[in-house]
Amino acid sequence: MGESVNNFSDSLYKHLINNERFYMKQYYSKFFSKETYVAVRDTEGGLYCVLITDDRNENINIVEASEYLKTLNKPFSLNTVVLTDESYINSNLYNVNKIIVHKGNYNIMHFDAACRPLAGIIQNIGKRIKMSPREIRERYLKYKTSTLIIIALNVIMFLITSYMIYSNLNDNAISWGISVNSIPDSMKNRVSNLVLIFLGAKYSPLIYDGEIWRLISCAFLHGSFLHIACNMYMLYIIGPQIERIYGKVKYIFIYLISCITSSTLSLIINPDSISVGASGGIFGLMGALLAFALIERKNIDREYTVGLIKTIGINLVIGLIIINIDNAAHIGGFLGGIILGGLLYKFTKCLNI
Repeated sequence: MGESVNNFSDSLYKHLINNERFYMKQYYSKFFSKETYVAVRDTEGGLYCVLITDDRNENINIVEASEYLKTLNKPFSLNTVVLTDESYINSNLYNVNKIIVHKGNYNIMHFDAACRPLAGIIQNIGKRIKMSPREIRERYLKYKTSTLIIIALNVIMFLITSYMIYSNLNDNAISWGISVNSIPDSMKNRVSNLVLIFLGAKYSPLIYDGEIWRLISCAFLHGSFLHIACNMYMLYIIGPQIERIYGKVKYIFIYLISCITSSTLSLIINPDSISVGASGGIFGLMGALLAFALIERKNIDREYTVGLIKTIGINLVIGLIIINIDNAAHIGGFLGGIILGGLLYKFTKCLNI
């Protein structure tokens, strides 16, 4: 198969695994002397299997896949995606379901009734592969713009923080006649805290002195590379979902308010701590996501809601187990997000009735 055909096959298998609850089964092809794959999904009636092949090797691939699937000792339905050109002749000697796809433009030429669920998926994948660079860029950025801006702001502040910490440590090292690595950890932590406070960390004495802005500025600061990497990864995963559900403006509003409720509860429960990090805002987004899932519980998969609750619970437990994690901030952000998200979603839903 050519590069574009391989790209199509990879995209289809990836979609089936990530979105349609398929998994891959590997078996050895005696004819080609190599490992090959078939996508499988468990259903009440047995296994729904998807095999991708080109027309030239269609028969041997169907035979080998069928022989392998028989060894699983379950009823199965083999649905074969055949990549071909205009000259394809549909023989169907082996009584399998087929969907015939043109390997030049990825248009569907024919499909059996059992392959109907695959038809829509393949059409979308074909369109994506044929997209121009501009269309690909626009598709990638859809529902991600706000998240990428927030991530960029966090990264910029982290680079500034890191530079200032290193610069201060380097100046101290020079004045003491030692290397930066020789500076005691206690001194490094002190310098780090001073820099974070200077840049806007949650620090109770200064907040009570009128610097209320720290309740939100602290959410754009991070104490280590691991800290920012974990938070930005979570934000990248959750943020686009929130923007898709609530819209760009409400997404930003929920995030910022969650940062404030996060810092406020931390200020009340942990007044002596110096706190930084986006995790409170991220917990707020998870709260807003849960609010949506609960409101729309009749229309979405129950497993989605259960999985979301488990994720939130696990992260809260981790916050209780690991030291130096401000769990009050996580809870404050979550409460802000679930309350505000629920109100905004219900209000928007009422307006649309």
